[in-house]
Amino acid sequence: MKVVVLFESRTGNTREAARWIGGAAAGNGAQVSVRSVRELDLDELASADLAFIGTWVDGLVVVAHRPGGSRHLKRHLPLLWDIPVAAFTTHAVNPGPAATKLGELLANLGARVVGAQSFHRKRLPEGIPEFVDEAMSSVGHSAPTTP
Repeated sequence: MKVVVLFESRTGNTREAARWIGGAAAGNGAQVSVRSVRELDLDELASADLAFIGTWVDGLVVVAHRPGGSRHLKRHLPLLWDIPVAAFTTHAVNPGPAATKLGELLANLGARVVGAQSFHRKRLPEGIPEFVDEAMSSVGHSAPTTP
C-alpha cells in the first residue's frame, strides 16, 4: 500500500504529527512519503492508495475553530479525484470541529474522506496508531498481526 502524508505546519507540531502518522503507516507495512503540501509531488499523490492531510487548528480558545492554513491547502492541493483521505489537525486547547471542517474542505476538492481527527500537540503520538489503523482498514489494508 502506498501512503502519502501531507501537512501544513506553522510551528512544527503538525509536521511532528505527520511524522508519527507516517511511522505508524510504515509500521503497518505501507510505503510512505511524508512532506509539506508546499513540496507536493503530484505523481506520488496520484498513485497513493491513501493520503493523510493535516494542518493546525486556528480560532479562539472556545469558539470559531477552523483548519489553519486552509488558504495554503487550497492553493497547493490539486483536485483529489476520489483519493481516500484521512484529515488530521493538531491543537493546543480545544479543537472544536476543525478536523471535520478540514475533512469537508478536502471533500470539496474531490477526496473520499475516510476519517478526521485532531491530536493535542503536547500528547503526540497519543491516538495516532489507532487513527492510522482505522484509515488503512477503511481502504482494505489491515495492520500486521504479531504472533
